[in-house]
Amino acid sequence: MMKTERRAILQLRQATFRLGDKRVFPQTDWTLRLGEHWAVTGPTAAGKTIFARALRGDLPLVAGAIEYDFPPVPRREPEDQIECLLADGSDFDTVAGASSRWFSLDQEESLLTRECLEWGAVENINPFEVVRRRRADRERWEKRAREVIRWLGIQSLLDKPVLALSNGERRKVALARALMRAPAVLILDDPFAGLDAAYREHLRNILETLIRQRATTLLVIGAQPADWPRGLTHVLRIERFRVVRQSSLAEWRPAASVCAPSAPSKTAPRPRLKAGTELVHFEDVDIFWENQRLLTGVNWTVRAGESWAIMGPNGSGKTTLLSFIIGDNPQVFAKNVRIFGQPRGSGESVWDIRKHIGWVSPELSRSCDPNLTGLETVLSGFLDADGADEAPSAKQRAQARLWLRKLGLGELGKRLFGEMSTGEQRLILLARALVKRPRLLVLDEPCQGLDKTQRERLIAEVDRRIRQGTTALYVTHRRDEIPPGMTHVLRLKNGRATTGVLSP
Repeated sequence: MMKTERRAILQLRQATFRLGDKRVFPQTDWTLRLGEHWAVTGPTAAGKTIFARALRGDLPLVAGAIEYDFPPVPRREPEDQIECLLADGSDFDTVAGASSRWFSLDQEESLLTRECLEWGAVENINPFEVVRRRRADRERWEKRAREVIRWLGIQSLLDKPVLALSNGERRKVALARALMRAPAVLILDDPFAGLDAAYREHLRNILETLIRQRATTLLVIGAQPADWPRGLTHVLRIERFRVVRQSSLAEWRPAASVCAPSAPSKTAPRPRLKAGTELVHFEDVDIFWENQRLLTGVNWTVRAGESWAIMGPNGSGKTTLLSFIIGDNPQVFAKNVRIFGQPRGSGESVWDIRKHIGWVSPELSRSCDPNLTGLETVLSGFLDADGADEAPSAKQRAQARLWLRKLGLGELGKRLFGEMSTGEQRLILLARALVKRPRLLVLDEPCQGLDKTQRERLIAEVDRRIRQGTTALYVTHRRDEIPPGMTHVLRLKNGRATTGVLSP
C-alpha cells in the first residue's frame, strides 16, 4: 500500500526575507507537515531566532512565498496561531530595567502573575470591544487555562508579582501563556535555559506529552541534543542566515565544533587583594516579599580568592540574593549585609559598589540600550551607567577593543547590541564585566543562549580569570557549566542556604 503523505501546514517556497538592510534565508524551500516536530540547530548568531521570527511573520518577505494551512480560528490570523517563546524573554517582558525591578515591587499596583494569565490578558482582548464573545468559548478557554497551570506546576506563582519572578519562573509563565492559546505551531527558543534540573526533566516530559497527544507542532531551537524531547522527527541546520541542511532525525549527525583559542592576554593584572579579605558578608539575613519568607537566616561570607557556584531550584532566591550584592534591592538597607567591608546603607551609592563589580545576567541583557554598538556597550562597563555623558578615555577604548579581540568578538564592535543574537549579547556583556578588572565577578546564568563552542569559550575565560585571582559568583543549574577552578558552592533550597566545598 502506498504511504499517504502528511498534509503541509507551513511552507516556504523560494522565500527570502529582509532583516534591516540585508536579505536573509535567500530562496529557502522548507515544508512543515502535520505530525512533524523539528529541532533547529546552528552556531551562535547563525540566525535561528531570526528564522523563528520570519515564520511568524515578523520579517518582511521580499521574494517567494510563505503559506499557512492551519484550521481557522475566529478572530485570529494564521500567523497568530504560531506561538514563539524567544530566548531573550522579549515576548514576556514587563521589566523596564534591571535596576528598577526590585524598587517597583514596593508599588501596590505591581501586576500579579494570575492577572497576566487571565483570559483578556492572554488573548489580548480589548475590554471596550463592541463584538460580544460567546460564554461557551470563555468557559472552554478557562478550563484549558486551569489545566495548563496544573500541568506546568505553577500554582504557587499565581499570587507573586511578575516583577518578583525569577528568570526560570518567568519562562514557565511565558510557556503557560503560549499553551493557553492552543497554538497550531509552538516554537521554543532555548527552552531549557535557566531551568533547574528537575524542571528541565518536567518540561521535557510535557513536550513529549504534547507530541504524543498531537496537541501542537513543535519546533525546538538551540537546545542541547541531550535535552531534546522524544518524538522529534527532523533537524534543520542554520548557518550565516541560511538553511544549510534538512534531514530526518535518524539521518542527523551533529556538526563538529571547534573552539577557537582566545587571544593571549596582554592586560596587566589588577593588584590582587590579600587572600582572605572579606568581600561579601550576610549575617542572619531573612528575605521577605509581603508576608512570604523567601530566604531564612542566610549566613554567608565570600573572601578574596574564593569562587562560588550558587545553585538551587527555580524560585529558591538565587537572583534575589545577587540583587542584595549588586544593589538593586531596597530591602538590603534593613539587613546585616556588608559589601567590600562596608555595611549597606552607610552612605555609599550603588555606583560606589558597582565600580568594583563585573556583572552578567539575563536582566542586564534586557536593560541594555539596543542602540549602542558592541564597543559602546563594553565601554559602559567602565561607567556602570548606560547612557552616561562622560566620554571614555583613549586608554579605556583600547582596553575595550582588546577584550573584544580576546573573546573573539572583534566583528561585533560596530554592530548594534539590539541586532545581536542572545548568545552574542551574553559574550559582549562578559567583555563589559571584565574590562574594568573587577574585584568581584557576578555571573547569573551566563551560558544562556550560547552554542557549544561559545559556551566552552566563556567557561574557559571565566576559569582563567578565577585561576588568576578574580573572585567569582556563578549562578547555574548545570553542573557541566561550572568552571573547573570553582572552589565553593552555596545551595539554596526551601528558604535555607547551605555552603560547602565544591568537589571536582
